[in-house]
Amino acid sequence: MAPTVPAFAGVAEREPPSAVLWLLVIGVAALSWVMACRRWWLPLALWVPVALFDSALVADLVDPVIGPAVRQELGLSYMMQADVTSALTLVLPLMFANAMFIRREQVKPKLRRDIWRR
Repeated sequence: MAPTVPAFAGVAEREPPSAVLWLLVIGVAALSWVMACRRWWLPLALWVPVALFDSALVADLVDPVIGPAVRQELGLSYMMQADVTSALTLVLPLMFANAMFIRREQVKPKLRRDIWRR
């Protein structure tokens, strides 16, 4: 008699490892910073593909069949890390765009005053 194997064994192989998720966060942060230094709105273009990736990742984790299988294979810590990294990758481009927009607005009035004084 063959040993019983759960119906969804190996489901976690489809999910990216947690190290890859954290490297994605670092990559999104670095790319957002570089893009925001060029133009304040460029990180917003990065937000759309990141949001699509995060929605696919979270959709797998909250699925009523796949989610418990992933939780059983990888543990609750993976689920928490996936949620935190998804939230960070969504927020980081918006944070960098906002920071550069505010910096640009603070510098702009000073430049206008200098032009009128000349």
